[in-house]
Amino acid sequence: MAGFPNIDWSRLGVEAIVIIVSVLAALALDDWRDARADRELEQYLLVSLQGDLVADLEELEEALKSDEAVEQASNFLLSVSDREAVESASRQAAIGTLADGTGDFDLSDITFQEMMSTGSFRVIRNTALRRNISHYYWFVRSFNITNATAEAYRSDFLKALLRIGVAPSAVGSEQEMSVIEDKEVRALVEQLGATARTHQDVHGTFVEQAGRLLAAVGAELGD
Repeated sequence: MAGFPNIDWSRLGVEAIVIIVSVLAALALDDWRDARADRELEQYLLVSLQGDLVADLEELEEALKSDEAVEQASNFLLSVSDREAVESASRQAAIGTLADGTGDFDLSDITFQEMMSTGSFRVIRNTALRRNISHYYWFVRSFNITNATAEAYRSDFLKALLRIGVAPSAVGSEQEMSVIEDKEVRALVEQLGATARTHQDVHGTFVEQAGRLLAAVGAELGD
């Protein structure tokens, strides 16, 4: 080419092509490494989420048992009159169950919090699964408000017991009669029973939601 007699243009062209191909290969390798890292992170998050959901279901099972026990204790005490010959131990057990309160449920959301705080939620490729995960944690947080109500009734119940001289840990036959006869205490017994029924409905719905999500996570992992 005129003006550049000593330049080997064909060689420059080959070198340029080599450089371009090398850059593209390096970029492709980086993309492959990033994709591989994302898949490993996704696997870790799904396995961790699976563990959280199993923990939720186990805790919910225990909470439901407590809910049912409180409802049964409430129904039992409300059905007993002061003239009925009911075993003292049964009345004592019922009062103690109400004093213990309904089952609490603390959501296991460590993995979800990690995904939200680090932005790693994006590595979950299945959009339907991402939507289900978000819905589960939103749903439980939105409706898991009965714990505070139940604890307030339990606190009022314990205060009412103290007012009439009843210690839940050491209930005697005369104190049992005070519980049965006192109108305020009986009203609180009724409220505790109603709250226990609400707990069972809410916790039962949580079980369904957690079970469905656990199945979806398991399917994504190929379990």
